[in-house]
Amino acid sequence: MKSIVLDAIDRVILSELLQNGRATYTQLGELVDLSPHAVAPRVRRLTEAGVIRGFTASIDYGALGRGLEALIDIRMSATADPDAFEHQVSELTCARELTFLTGRFDYQLRASCLDADDLDRTVRALRRAGAAVTETRMVLRSRPFRRDVSAD
Repeated sequence: MKSIVLDAIDRVILSELLQNGRATYTQLGELVDLSPHAVAPRVRRLTEAGVIRGFTASIDYGALGRGLEALIDIRMSATADPDAFEHQVSELTCARELTFLTGRFDYQLRASCLDADDLDRTVRALRRAGAAVTETRMVLRSRPFRRDVSAD
């Protein structure tokens, strides 16, 4: 991916969109002292360059009854097909994010489960899909950090 040069206005726009992905061009323009018509091509350029990958909602899975959050480290069996494994994991209702890693484990799954039985079913499904070893930790508290986009 080609690197893009950001100016101070781009950084303010990105920082605001991190806090409020639904900010309008008018709201963004007011922050950077530009018209909405001047902000729109900047957001479009950042999106086309892959800096902005999408606009999403932040969901409280606990409010949906999936309050048991777990991080599951996964070491694959030597014969497992990673593509097939990733596809099978994507089909799990509780799967929120699968990360391919370096180190002792191959993957880490963030899962939002209904209860302990749902977590047990999830770990068993991972084993059937090709996991040789799993290590599960329950999340007690999570705090996302949204940082301003700096020049660093």
